[in-house]
Amino acid sequence: MTDPSILRLRHALETAGVAIRQGVDQTIVHAFERIMSGHPEHTDGTLTISALCTEAGISRATYYRSPVEKTVTGLLQAPDAPRSQTDVLTNEIARLKRADRALRSQHAAEQRETRAALAAYANHIQTLSLRNAELEAANAALREGLQRSDGTLTRLPLPS
Repeated sequence: MTDPSILRLRHALETAGVAIRQGVDQTIVHAFERIMSGHPEHTDGTLTISALCTEAGISRATYYRSPVEKTVTGLLQAPDAPRSQTDVLTNEIARLKRADRALRSQHAAEQRETRAALAAYANHIQTLSLRNAELEAANAALREGLQRSDGTLTRLPLPS
């Protein structure tokens, strides 16, 4: 296994002078390796102490008594801690869901704004239509009055 995080664990254990003993220590390291390689057998692949203990088939108390505990816990708590593919994908899913919610909210706000503008335009159109009908009626009344006139009114030329 040449996964950098697995090599990192082995290097950290060697640097700390912790030997991987047969039994619990070896079980913990193999569980860590399975999770990091993306092939967990008993968990969902999240890289937590609980998941590591479940994957190794040991209790948390047994884990904390192991000499490899400090090294593994240190790796898990480091800011640049290696993360399994499941953790990375879970974080990406959460990020995408947040982005989706933000986009849906923005889209809803834009729709409300568009509906409000549409309603305002419809009101303007209705007002202008009524005003146009009033002006046409007034124009028709003036034309009728011009035709009934006794000749005292002078027709002006229409502007071109």
